[in-house]
Amino acid sequence: MLEGKRILVTGASGGIGSAVARGCARAGAIVGLGFRASRRQAETLAAEAPESFRLVPFDVHLPEEVDRAITAFVAAEGRVDGLVNAAGVIHPELLAVARTEALRELLETNLLGSLFCARAVLPQMIRQRSGVILNLSSVAAVHPSRGQAAYAATKAGLEALTRGLAVEYGRKGIRAVGIRVGPVATRMLEGTRAIAETELLAHLPFARLGRPEEVADLAVFLLGEKAGYITGSIHTVDGGYLQG
Repeated sequence: MLEGKRILVTGASGGIGSAVARGCARAGAIVGLGFRASRRQAETLAAEAPESFRLVPFDVHLPEEVDRAITAFVAAEGRVDGLVNAAGVIHPELLAVARTEALRELLETNLLGSLFCARAVLPQMIRQRSGVILNLSSVAAVHPSRGQAAYAATKAGLEALTRGLAVEYGRKGIRAVGIRVGPVATRMLEGTRAIAETELLAHLPFARLGRPEEVADLAVFLLGEKAGYITGSIHTVDGGYLQG
């Protein structure tokens, strides 16, 4: 489905990011593994399929690093067909007692980092007159749990970014889509489960958490040509959480 495509995945050493990277590689893409501190995890993933994976270390907080890393990826691979903004953090804290540094990290990683990465790939995608920007959002954007006020705000902003990119760059052949992820069994969810697991499970008709691979399957489809008339939309993978 992605044969010959060049896809860059940020947060590729994390649970959903690594699942998306694996899914893209299985579908035939060359995949840039964007990571910051988790070099060992990224190298372990790259070793699974050295012919498909490229290590791309950079910090999404720093626009200069983002620009250098994406320029280098394009120079090495000749193009960039897809960007998956999967890098994200969550600090489950009630806003009244939330730490300022935690609030800043949420904004800088989940929203500003995605903006910086999108801005960096756009010039090449405009030259190609093709490309897909896929943003990983969360059900918290529309139905936050306790302790998620700031996190929800960053994900709602990311969904607005998705719609804005679709409007601005559709005529250049560029699509922007989002996946609104529900409760998925990753390390990132552990803090939220500690605060509100009972509330969380009560909203799940399937009575189980999702698997990262279930998100990755949709990501691969949205990045491919069969989704060529899909843009500006947010697609929910939540096991019925928002209906529960």
